Amino acid sequence: MSKNEQVTETPDLPPLPDPNVPVGGEPPVAAPVEAPTVPPPVVAYPAQPAVAYPAQPVAPIAVGPRTEGKAVAALVCAILSWFIGPIVLAIVALVLSSSAEKAIDATPAELTGRGLVSGARWVAWFHLVLAAMVIAFLSAFAIALWIGR
Repeated sequence: MSKNEQVTETPDLPPLPDPNVPVGGEPPVAAPVEAPTVPPPVVAYPAQPAVAYPAQPVAPIAVGPRTEGKAVAALVCAILSWFIGPIVLAIVALVLSSSAEKAIDATPAELTGRGLVSGARWVAWFHLVLAAMVIAFLSAFAIALWIGR
């Protein structure tokens, strides 16, 4: 063969299958036929009679007195002083209760919480007195041990 000659021979390949002819043992399945849709029947409801309600007077929402937030915080600090930071939180509770009492006295119609203030003071003072007694007892015990050496 020379360089200018082209090869025109093709190898023997089987022909491609016809896509319209089914292959295998099962015949093609026909596409399902959709049933015609029937619209639902139209139901006519009787007209509702128009009812005119008389105009009701709208009363404003009554807003009562609210609880002073510092009173709640004072009671929470007084209770937490038994578990966390015994002396510091009890003093914070006393300061907050004093501030809350002044705010309640300034606007008694708008703010409530005198019971919370009173409770916070009782719990905080009781805790401070008890803490002072424990510190005094431990100090006396430590001094007695130091002297008795």
